[in-house]
Amino acid sequence: MSINLTRIDERLIHGQVAYSWSVAYPCDEIVVIDDQAAQDDMQKMLLEMAVPEGKGFKLFTVTEGSEYFAKDNGLKSFLVIKDPAVILALVKAGIHFDSINIGGMYFKEGKKEITKTVYLDERDVAVFKELADVGVKLDVRTAPGDKSLELSTVI
Repeated sequence: MSINLTRIDERLIHGQVAYSWSVAYPCDEIVVIDDQAAQDDMQKMLLEMAVPEGKGFKLFTVTEGSEYFAKDNGLKSFLVIKDPAVILALVKAGIHFDSINIGGMYFKEGKKEITKTVYLDERDVAVFKELADVGVKLDVRTAPGDKSLELSTVI
């Protein structure tokens, strides 16, 4: 398994993810793990259309993603998810992450502003603390060139 970059972004694949991040962290494929999107053919088609030419695309449920990353396929993957709980589920399934990038978790009722693009509720904070406790670095950046903020220092 070779995950080059893991990013939490509620928009999943969009211009900044598809181009800025996949250039800064070269990859062979963009992998989305999202139970809801994996069951929606229209969402799958839209995500696939956003993937840059020459890059592969996969969309998995959490269970399928755990199985996929448990094996080494020789590809450099850029993993994109919406919810930090997905990362925690993968960690509990034995998938290792040195760090994850948190970029787009937007305002909703009950969420508190951490940065202009990261809003967290109590559940999110608990998940991130659990990830930090197992040694995962929590890198908050909107774009690859932005200054990094270690999330565990502010939650």
